[in-house]
Amino acid sequence: MTVFSTKALAIFSTALMISTPAFAGKAVTLAKDDSAFLAYDAPSLYPEGIETHPTTGEFILGSIRKGKVVAISPEGKVRDLIQDERLRSAVGIRVDAERGRLLVNNSDYGVAERSAPSDKFDTVALAIYDLATGEPLHYVDLSGLRPDEKRFANDLTVDEDGNAYVTDSLAAAIYKVTPDGQASVFLTNERFRGEGFNLNGIQTHPEGYLLVAKKSDGSLFKVPLDAPENFSEVKLPKALIGTDGLVLADANTLVAITNVASGVQSDTIFKLTTNDDWESAKIADTFDTGNVYATTGTLRDGKIFVSYGRLNTLGGSLKGETPLLDSFRIQEIGSK
Repeated sequence: MTVFSTKALAIFSTALMISTPAFAGKAVTLAKDDSAFLAYDAPSLYPEGIETHPTTGEFILGSIRKGKVVAISPEGKVRDLIQDERLRSAVGIRVDAERGRLLVNNSDYGVAERSAPSDKFDTVALAIYDLATGEPLHYVDLSGLRPDEKRFANDLTVDEDGNAYVTDSLAAAIYKVTPDGQASVFLTNERFRGEGFNLNGIQTHPEGYLLVAKKSDGSLFKVPLDAPENFSEVKLPKALIGTDGLVLADANTLVAITNVASGVQSDTIFKLTTNDDWESAKIADTFDTGNVYATTGTLRDGKIFVSYGRLNTLGGSLKGETPLLDSFRIQEIGSK
Protein backbone atom coordinates (compact mmCIF):
# COMPACT_ATOMS: atom_id res chain seq x y z
CA MET A 1 0.00 0.00 0.00
CA THR A 2 1.22 3.50 -0.82
CA VAL A 3 0.99 5.94 2.06
CA PHE A 4 0.63 9.69 1.52
CA SER A 5 0.79 12.59 3.90
CA THR A 6 -2.45 14.58 3.87
CA LYS A 7 -0.85 17.59 2.26
CA ALA A 8 1.00 15.47 -0.27
CA LEU A 9 -2.21 13.75 -1.39
CA ALA A 10 -3.70 17.13 -2.22
CA ILE A 11 -0.56 18.06 -4.14
CA PHE A 12 -0.56 14.93 -6.27
CA SER A 13 -4.30 14.91 -6.95
CA THR A 14 -4.11 18.37 -8.54
CA ALA A 15 -0.76 18.02 -10.31
CA LEU A 16 -0.52 18.54 -14.06
CA MET A 17 0.99 15.81 -16.20
CA ILE A 18 3.77 17.91 -17.73
CA SER A 19 6.62 19.52 -15.81
CA THR A 20 7.01 23.28 -15.80
CA PRO A 21 9.76 24.34 -18.24
CA ALA A 22 13.04 24.60 -16.39
CA PHE A 23 13.69 28.20 -17.49
CA ALA A 24 10.31 29.80 -17.05
CA GLY A 25 11.84 32.71 -15.13
CA LYS A 26 9.69 32.32 -12.02
CA ALA A 27 11.00 32.81 -8.51
CA VAL A 28 12.20 29.68 -6.71
CA THR A 29 11.13 29.26 -3.09
CA LEU A 30 12.19 26.53 -0.67
CA ALA A 31 9.62 25.08 1.71
CA LYS A 32 9.67 25.92 5.41
CA ASP A 33 8.71 22.47 6.72
CA ASP A 34 8.72 18.82 5.64
CA SER A 35 4.98 18.13 5.74
CA ALA A 36 4.57 17.70 1.96
CA PHE A 37 5.93 14.27 1.14
CA LEU A 38 5.01 11.02 -0.57
CA ALA A 39 5.87 7.59 0.83
CA TYR A 40 5.90 4.43 -1.25
CA ASP A 41 6.06 0.72 -0.58
CA ALA A 42 8.91 -0.68 -2.68
CA PRO A 43 10.93 -3.44 -0.97
CA SER A 44 14.71 -2.95 -1.12
CA LEU A 45 14.51 -0.34 -3.88
CA TYR A 46 16.96 2.21 -2.41
CA PRO A 47 16.44 4.84 -5.14
CA GLU A 48 19.16 7.30 -6.13
CA GLY A 49 18.34 9.20 -9.32
CA ILE A 50 14.91 10.76 -9.87
CA GLU A 51 13.33 12.32 -12.96
CA THR A 52 9.84 13.25 -14.18
CA HIS A 53 8.24 11.63 -17.23
CA PRO A 54 7.41 14.54 -19.57
CA THR A 55 4.13 13.09 -20.89
CA THR A 56 2.70 10.89 -18.13
CA GLY A 57 3.74 12.93 -15.11
CA GLU A 58 5.23 9.81 -13.48
CA PHE A 59 8.26 9.98 -11.24
CA ILE A 60 11.09 7.83 -12.61
CA LEU A 61 13.66 6.44 -10.16
CA GLY A 62 16.75 4.27 -10.50
CA SER A 63 17.45 1.57 -7.92
CA ILE A 64 20.86 1.04 -6.32
CA ARG A 65 19.91 -2.33 -4.85
CA LYS A 66 17.65 -3.81 -7.54
CA GLY A 67 19.45 -2.49 -10.62
CA LYS A 68 16.25 -1.43 -12.34
CA VAL A 69 14.24 1.70 -13.09
CA VAL A 70 10.70 2.19 -11.83
CA ALA A 71 7.95 4.67 -12.69
CA ILE A 72 5.38 5.94 -10.19
CA SER A 73 2.05 7.30 -11.40
CA PRO A 74 0.39 10.38 -9.90
CA GLU A 75 -1.98 7.93 -8.20
CA GLY A 76 0.95 6.18 -6.53
CA LYS A 77 1.16 2.99 -8.60
CA VAL A 78 4.74 1.67 -8.89
CA ARG A 79 5.67 -0.19 -12.08
CA ASP A 80 8.91 -1.49 -13.53
CA LEU A 81 10.01 0.67 -16.45
CA ILE A 82 13.46 -0.81 -17.15
CA GLN A 83 14.57 -4.34 -16.28
CA ASP A 84 17.94 -5.10 -17.82
CA GLU A 85 20.16 -7.91 -16.53
CA ARG A 86 23.22 -5.85 -17.46
CA LEU A 87 22.43 -3.24 -14.81
CA ARG A 88 24.09 -3.65 -11.42
CA SER A 89 23.09 -0.39 -9.72
CA ALA A 90 21.03 2.15 -11.65
CA VAL A 91 22.61 5.33 -10.33
CA GLY A 92 22.06 8.68 -12.08
CA ILE A 93 19.22 8.80 -14.60
CA ARG A 94 18.25 11.45 -17.14
CA VAL A 95 15.22 11.96 -19.36
CA ASP A 96 16.03 13.30 -22.82
CA ALA A 97 12.51 14.38 -23.71
CA GLU A 98 13.40 15.84 -27.10
CA ARG A 99 14.65 12.47 -28.35
CA GLY A 100 12.35 10.25 -26.31
CA ARG A 101 15.23 8.62 -24.43
CA LEU A 102 15.99 7.58 -20.87
CA LEU A 103 19.69 7.44 -19.96
CA VAL A 104 20.87 5.36 -17.00
CA ASN A 105 24.30 5.19 -15.37
CA ASN A 106 25.30 1.64 -14.46
CA SER A 107 27.89 1.12 -11.70
CA ASP A 108 28.82 -1.54 -9.16
CA TYR A 109 29.33 -0.42 -5.57
CA GLY A 110 29.10 -3.96 -4.28
CA VAL A 111 25.62 -3.55 -2.73
CA ALA A 112 23.35 -4.56 -5.63
CA GLU A 113 21.60 -7.90 -6.00
CA ARG A 114 23.65 -8.48 -9.16
CA SER A 115 26.93 -7.14 -7.76
CA ALA A 116 30.06 -9.15 -8.46
CA PRO A 117 33.03 -8.83 -6.08
CA SER A 118 35.46 -8.61 -8.99
CA ASP A 119 33.51 -5.74 -10.54
CA LYS A 120 33.27 -3.45 -7.52
CA PHE A 121 34.31 0.04 -8.64
CA ASP A 122 35.16 -1.43 -12.03
CA THR A 123 32.03 -1.86 -14.16
CA VAL A 124 30.71 1.47 -15.50
CA ALA A 125 28.41 1.97 -18.45
CA LEU A 126 25.74 4.25 -19.86
CA ALA A 127 22.54 2.44 -20.85
CA ILE A 128 20.09 4.25 -23.13
CA TYR A 129 16.45 3.23 -23.54
CA ASP A 130 13.36 4.26 -25.42
CA LEU A 131 11.42 6.33 -22.89
CA ALA A 132 8.01 5.17 -24.07
CA THR A 133 8.67 1.44 -24.36
CA GLY A 134 11.74 0.79 -22.20
CA GLU A 135 13.44 -0.96 -25.13
CA PRO A 136 17.26 -0.71 -25.12
CA LEU A 137 18.82 1.60 -27.72
CA HIS A 138 22.50 1.61 -26.72
CA TYR A 139 24.64 0.08 -24.00
CA VAL A 140 27.93 2.01 -23.88
CA ASP A 141 30.75 0.44 -21.85
CA LEU A 142 32.79 3.23 -20.21
CA SER A 143 35.18 0.97 -18.30
CA GLY A 144 38.02 1.27 -20.81
CA LEU A 145 38.15 5.07 -20.76
CA ARG A 146 40.09 5.18 -17.46
CA PRO A 147 41.50 1.63 -17.29
CA ASP A 148 43.96 2.22 -14.42
CA GLU A 149 41.42 3.83 -12.08
CA LYS A 150 38.67 2.73 -9.76
CA ARG A 151 35.43 3.84 -11.41
CA PHE A 152 31.90 4.86 -10.43
CA ALA A 153 29.61 6.50 -13.00
CA ASN A 154 27.39 8.68 -10.85
CA ASP A 155 25.31 11.51 -12.32
CA LEU A 156 24.72 12.66 -15.90
CA THR A 157 23.23 15.39 -18.04
CA VAL A 158 22.39 15.93 -21.72
CA ASP A 159 23.12 18.95 -23.91
CA GLU A 160 20.90 20.40 -26.66
CA ASP A 161 22.55 18.17 -29.28
CA GLY A 162 21.86 14.98 -27.33
CA ASN A 163 25.40 14.43 -26.04
CA ALA A 164 25.51 12.92 -22.56
CA TYR A 165 28.05 13.92 -19.90
CA VAL A 166 28.74 11.46 -17.09
CA THR A 167 30.60 12.20 -13.85
CA ASP A 168 32.93 9.50 -12.58
CA SER A 169 33.23 10.01 -8.82
CA LEU A 170 36.42 7.96 -8.48
CA ALA A 171 38.31 8.32 -11.77
CA ALA A 172 38.54 12.14 -11.70
CA ALA A 173 36.78 12.42 -15.04
CA ILE A 174 33.74 13.52 -16.98
CA TYR A 175 32.84 11.27 -19.91
CA LYS A 176 31.04 12.31 -23.09
CA VAL A 177 28.74 9.96 -25.02
CA THR A 178 27.38 11.07 -28.40
CA PRO A 179 23.80 10.26 -29.48
CA ASP A 180 25.09 7.32 -31.53
CA GLY A 181 26.94 5.87 -28.54
CA GLN A 182 30.53 7.02 -29.09
CA ALA A 183 32.28 7.50 -25.73
CA SER A 184 35.33 9.59 -24.80
CA VAL A 185 36.92 11.33 -21.83
CA PHE A 186 35.55 14.86 -21.98
CA LEU A 187 37.65 16.21 -19.12
CA THR A 188 40.01 14.91 -16.47
CA ASN A 189 42.01 16.86 -13.92
CA GLU A 190 43.78 16.21 -10.63
CA ARG A 191 41.57 18.89 -9.08
CA PHE A 192 38.75 16.37 -9.29
CA ARG A 193 40.40 13.92 -6.89
CA GLY A 194 39.74 13.75 -3.18
CA GLU A 195 38.52 11.67 -0.28
CA GLY A 196 35.83 9.13 -1.14
CA PHE A 197 33.35 10.16 -3.84
CA ASN A 198 34.21 13.33 -5.71
CA LEU A 199 32.57 14.58 -8.93
CA ASN A 200 28.84 13.99 -8.63
CA GLY A 201 25.89 16.23 -9.54
CA ILE A 202 25.97 17.74 -13.02
CA GLN A 203 23.68 20.04 -15.03
CA THR A 204 23.82 21.59 -18.51
CA HIS A 205 23.34 25.36 -18.54
CA PRO A 206 21.59 26.87 -21.61
CA GLU A 207 24.50 29.29 -22.08
CA GLY A 208 26.76 26.41 -23.12
CA TYR A 209 28.52 25.04 -20.06
CA LEU A 210 28.22 22.42 -17.37
CA LEU A 211 27.81 23.02 -13.65
CA VAL A 212 29.47 20.15 -11.76
CA ALA A 213 29.58 19.50 -8.02
CA LYS A 214 32.44 17.82 -6.18
CA LYS A 215 30.96 16.02 -3.21
CA SER A 216 34.06 15.47 -1.08
CA ASP A 217 35.07 19.11 -0.65
CA GLY A 218 31.92 21.01 -1.64
CA SER A 219 33.31 22.69 -4.75
CA LEU A 220 31.25 23.71 -7.77
CA PHE A 221 32.81 23.90 -11.24
CA LYS A 222 31.81 25.69 -14.44
CA VAL A 223 32.95 23.73 -17.51
CA PRO A 224 32.56 25.24 -21.01
CA LEU A 225 31.22 22.70 -23.51
CA ASP A 226 33.45 24.05 -26.28
CA ALA A 227 36.63 24.29 -24.17
CA PRO A 228 36.37 22.02 -21.11
CA GLU A 229 40.06 22.50 -20.23
CA ASN A 230 39.19 26.12 -19.37
CA PHE A 231 36.95 25.11 -16.49
CA SER A 232 36.77 27.36 -13.44
CA GLU A 233 35.61 27.07 -9.86
CA VAL A 234 32.45 28.93 -8.88
CA LYS A 235 33.14 31.21 -5.91
CA LEU A 236 30.87 30.11 -3.06
CA PRO A 237 30.39 31.68 0.39
CA LYS A 238 31.23 28.29 1.92
CA ALA A 239 32.06 24.77 0.83
CA LEU A 240 28.91 22.72 0.21
CA ILE A 241 30.42 19.43 1.41
CA GLY A 242 28.29 16.42 0.61
CA THR A 243 26.68 17.82 -2.54
CA ASP A 244 25.08 14.91 -4.36
CA GLY A 245 22.48 16.12 -6.88
CA LEU A 246 21.89 19.45 -8.60
CA VAL A 247 18.65 20.90 -10.00
CA LEU A 248 18.96 23.89 -12.33
CA ALA A 249 15.65 25.57 -11.51
CA ASP A 250 16.32 28.52 -13.82
CA ALA A 251 19.34 30.10 -15.47
CA ASN A 252 20.35 31.90 -12.27
CA THR A 253 19.11 29.46 -9.61
CA LEU A 254 20.68 26.13 -8.70
CA VAL A 255 19.41 23.76 -6.02
CA ALA A 256 22.25 21.76 -4.41
CA ILE A 257 21.25 18.63 -2.46
CA THR A 258 23.75 17.58 0.21
CA ASN A 259 24.03 14.56 2.49
CA VAL A 260 27.27 13.23 4.01
CA ALA A 261 30.91 13.35 2.91
CA SER A 262 34.40 13.73 4.38
CA GLY A 263 33.10 13.31 7.92
CA VAL A 264 30.61 16.16 7.50
CA GLN A 265 26.87 15.46 7.83
CA SER A 266 25.36 18.43 6.03
CA ASP A 267 21.84 17.06 5.28
CA THR A 268 20.83 20.39 3.78
CA ILE A 269 19.40 21.58 0.49
CA PHE A 270 20.83 24.90 -0.66
CA LYS A 271 19.24 27.39 -3.03
CA LEU A 272 22.12 29.07 -4.87
CA THR A 273 21.72 32.20 -6.98
CA THR A 274 24.09 34.10 -9.23
CA ASN A 275 24.21 37.52 -10.87
CA ASP A 276 27.42 36.97 -12.86
CA ASP A 277 26.71 33.86 -14.96
CA TRP A 278 28.01 31.43 -12.32
CA GLU A 279 31.37 33.02 -11.80
CA SER A 280 30.18 33.22 -8.21
CA ALA A 281 27.05 32.37 -6.25
CA LYS A 282 25.39 33.13 -2.94
CA ILE A 283 23.25 30.99 -0.64
CA ALA A 284 19.75 32.44 -0.86
CA ASP A 285 17.86 29.83 1.18
CA THR A 286 18.19 26.41 2.82
CA PHE A 287 16.03 23.39 3.66
CA ASP A 288 16.98 20.90 6.39
CA THR A 289 16.37 17.31 5.27
CA GLY A 290 17.43 15.44 8.38
CA ASN A 291 19.31 12.15 8.23
CA VAL A 292 17.59 10.66 5.15
CA TYR A 293 20.50 10.73 2.67
CA ALA A 294 18.75 12.94 0.12
CA THR A 295 20.32 12.43 -3.29
CA THR A 296 18.83 14.02 -6.40
CA GLY A 297 15.83 16.09 -7.39
CA THR A 298 13.41 16.85 -10.19
CA LEU A 299 10.94 19.52 -11.27
CA ARG A 300 7.29 18.57 -11.71
CA ASP A 301 4.49 21.04 -12.33
CA GLY A 302 6.58 23.86 -10.90
CA LYS A 303 7.42 21.97 -7.70
CA ILE A 304 10.82 20.61 -6.70
CA PHE A 305 10.91 17.04 -5.41
CA VAL A 306 13.89 15.21 -3.89
CA SER A 307 14.48 11.49 -3.40
CA TYR A 308 15.04 10.36 0.20
CA GLY A 309 16.47 6.90 -0.50
CA ARG A 310 18.35 6.42 2.82
CA LEU A 311 21.26 4.80 1.00
CA ASN A 312 23.39 5.31 4.10
CA THR A 313 21.54 2.43 5.76
CA LEU A 314 22.03 -0.14 2.99
CA GLY A 315 25.51 -1.32 3.99
CA GLY A 316 24.43 -2.04 7.55
CA SER A 317 21.32 -3.87 6.36
CA LEU A 318 23.40 -6.14 4.13
CA LYS A 319 25.51 -7.00 7.18
CA GLY A 320 22.36 -7.96 9.08
CA GLU A 321 22.50 -5.00 11.46
CA THR A 322 19.10 -3.63 10.40
CA PRO A 323 16.30 -4.90 8.14
CA LEU A 324 16.31 -3.92 4.49
CA LEU A 325 13.97 -1.00 3.89
CA ASP A 326 10.58 -1.75 2.36
CA SER A 327 9.65 1.84 1.54
CA PHE A 328 11.10 5.20 0.56
CA ARG A 329 10.04 8.82 0.46
CA ILE A 330 9.88 11.63 -2.09
CA GLN A 331 9.91 15.07 -0.48
CA GLU A 332 8.55 18.31 -1.90
CA ILE A 333 11.19 20.87 -0.93
CA GLY A 334 10.18 23.94 -2.90
CA SER A 335 8.45 25.46 -5.90
CA LYS A 336 8.80 27.91 -8.78
